[in-house]
Amino acid sequence: MKTISAFILALVLLMTHACTPNDEYKVQKQEKSTFEVCSIHQLEIKPDVDLKEFEAFVINELAPIYNKMKGQHFTLVKGDRGLRTDKYAIILSFETLEDRNRIYPPSGEFVGDFGEKAIWDKFGSMVQIGLGEAHTDYLKLGQ
Repeated sequence: MKTISAFILALVLLMTHACTPNDEYKVQKQEKSTFEVCSIHQLEIKPDVDLKEFEAFVINELAPIYNKMKGQHFTLVKGDRGLRTDKYAIILSFETLEDRNRIYPPSGEFVGDFGEKAIWDKFGSMVQIGLGEAHTDYLKLGQ
């Protein structure tokens, strides 16, 4: 029994040491990250929606909501070549990982002012797949 207890204690100590961040990691986590983040949200537009009306609505109504939040930039794009030709996406770019996490915390709650419900109702009436439904956040690597 003493052998098992000693083994378990040694294992716990080993795991504690292995899972404790080293000093270099601690310093890095305290500094502001240098990663820029791009969040690409693929959109699917409903078949009966006028595409020019959709583009104008997103650019004139949604973009200003997002662009007023410090550290975030909103861009509407339309596929020109490849798998998503003539399909839309929204790219949210963030200066840092901290900006992304401040605006969109891991908890999933909304912390900013995302405008009136009527704007989102109209957007919802235009898309089958909207913001946050089919997206990936990418960290910019290198220069």
